[in-house]
Amino acid sequence: MKKTFVFSIIYLCLAATAATGQDAMEFYNRGLKSSLSYKKIECFTKALQIDPNLAEAYAERAIHYYFQEHFDRAIEDYSRVIELKPYHADAYRMRGMAYLKKAHGEGMMAEINRLVHRHRQPGVPENRNLLVKAIDNFSRAIKMDPQMATAYSYRAEAYRLHGNIDEAVLDVTRALELQGDQNSTAHAYDVLALIYRQLGQNELYEAAYSRSVELDPYSPDYPPLNVPLILKSYIPGTESLKIVRLFGLIGIIVISFALIFKLGLRAPKKKD
Repeated sequence: MKKTFVFSIIYLCLAATAATGQDAMEFYNRGLKSSLSYKKIECFTKALQIDPNLAEAYAERAIHYYFQEHFDRAIEDYSRVIELKPYHADAYRMRGMAYLKKAHGEGMMAEINRLVHRHRQPGVPENRNLLVKAIDNFSRAIKMDPQMATAYSYRAEAYRLHGNIDEAVLDVTRALELQGDQNSTAHAYDVLALIYRQLGQNELYEAAYSRSVELDPYSPDYPPLNVPLILKSYIPGTESLKIVRLFGLIGIIVISFALIFKLGLRAPKKKD
């Protein structure tokens, strides 16, 4: 009788565990199938409420937080993935990218900061600690997967912003040697262009930047709003990218003033 009771308890526990796992995977799969970002996050969150150890749900939710520029939440989720799967190289890479993007800020100010950072000379960065964390995460990813081209190119960007130009050159060279996918190669050329610019080699800068745009015309790494590509493609006589890119900054300034002007105007009173 006693043995029967014990076996019954064990069976119920195992059944409950299986049911819980099944429910968590159900929400996880719903999240994968949904086409709405907020709905995906909602499903992944429900899955994690049921099964807090479902690493895949943390990783999926994190990527959506990342693209929504909720970098702290993305970092938190990727940290949880790493706790559950210590040898998850891509989680280290993405956490490094979140630290790197966080160093630029969020929203409109992030666009302005990114534009400023692209033209800055090597020196002591304002967000040194975030860049150090980004570099550390990229280094861990590379240690686990030495063929990860994107980890090299983003570490090169972090090194550049940190003022370590020699290290940045080595990393971006390695990224191009690895010949990753088209987008990662485009990013490597973009970082290389910025290095050339800081070194005062303007012709090489324009060549590398043009190659980057050719490979990935819609990359968010071209601030602001990919205006340089549009103008270069459709306006004749705009060979100099240095001149063309000024239109992007002008666009942001115009939009900002338009919004401020619109908000500052009072609605006209209706006549009786």
